[in-house]
Amino acid sequence: MSALSQARKLNFSQSSRPVIDTPGLQVVPTPATARGFIGTVVICATLFLGALAAAFYLNTLMVAGAYELKDIAVENNEISARAATLKSEVIINTSPNHLRNAAESLGMVPAADMLYIDVEAGLVSTPQVRND
Repeated sequence: MSALSQARKLNFSQSSRPVIDTPGLQVVPTPATARGFIGTVVICATLFLGALAAAFYLNTLMVAGAYELKDIAVENNEISARAATLKSEVIINTSPNHLRNAAESLGMVPAADMLYIDVEAGLVSTPQVRND
C-alpha cells in the first residue's frame, strides 16, 4: 500500500487538481484590465451635461410656447369682445323702432296703401284680409 500512496503523491500535489481531458472545453483567458477611472468619469459627466442641456432646451421651448399661447388667448378675447360689440350693434340697428327713426330722418313716410305684384300672373293686387 505504501507504493500506491507513493505513486499518488508523485502524480498529485496538495495545491493542484487532476487535469481531466474534456472535449470542447478551453481555458478562459483573464479579462482585460479596465480602461481607467478617468474615462468613466468623463463619459458620465458628458452624459449628465448633455441631459441637463436637453432638459434646459426643452424647458425653454415650453416657456416660449406658453407665452405664445397666452398671446393667442389675449387676441382671442379681444376678437370675442369685438364680435359681441358688433352683434349688439346689429341687433340695435335692426330693431323696428330704430329702422323707423332712421327712415324718418331720411325723409321717408309710411306707405298709405300697399299693393302686391304677382309676377307669374302679371297682376298688381291689394292685400287680402284674412278671416282667422
